[in-house]
Amino acid sequence: MKKIFYILIFCLSFKNTNATSITGSELKEKISNWLETMGAKTNIEILDNIKYPFCTDKDLFISDISGSYRLIKVSCLGENKWSFIVRNKKNIQISNNNSKNKVNVLALRNNKKSGTIINDEDIIVIKKHVSNKNDLVQNKTEIVGKTLKKSINSNRPIYHSNLEKDWLIKKNSSIIIENKIGSITVKDQGIALENADFMDVLKVKNVKSGKIIYGFAENKKKVVLKTKQN
Repeated sequence: MKKIFYILIFCLSFKNTNATSITGSELKEKISNWLETMGAKTNIEILDNIKYPFCTDKDLFISDISGSYRLIKVSCLGENKWSFIVRNKKNIQISNNNSKNKVNVLALRNNKKSGTIINDEDIIVIKKHVSNKNDLVQNKTEIVGKTLKKSINSNRPIYHSNLEKDWLIKKNSSIIIENKIGSITVKDQGIALENADFMDVLKVKNVKSGKIIYGFAENKKKVVLKTKQN
């Protein structure tokens, strides 16, 4: 009776009906890959030739709504919104023999899109098998207030590579160029031409003269010149 469990919940408010489609076989591969990264075996059935409105990887979200990987929800949060739920018939997770190898990792409580700023309440601690621990975020303070570089599904380990670097001075930001000549301090308006952390050397442009010069990043708004530069 339940050969294939589909609940096609299409939000068919498509703004572009001629958009490139994504096939059932492509979605099946994406869901299977996601299940494998979550440590769950996969046995889902989606008709290979069925077509859905195109969705970029950035806007495609996959989540477990059953708590046991039996029911998987797939949603597109892009311009052509749609979603459906598919049953995973073999939801056996990695064997208990390997459960001792799981570690506590930080993850997101809910799906988040790229560009989202992470708050403390967004973060949860879960146990996961992690193959790459080098890039793994270990502390909440390394996440809170940071911006996501890419979209992340819930219950996925968070890596430093998922986060935008929080530069002290960001490229193209307005700064004050400070130049000390003996007992005299000269200040000019400038534009940062590079990203920089504290005391990094960066290239800046003097707005008044148009000259490109180098200085040290002292704080978010000030660059101190290395030496006298003509």
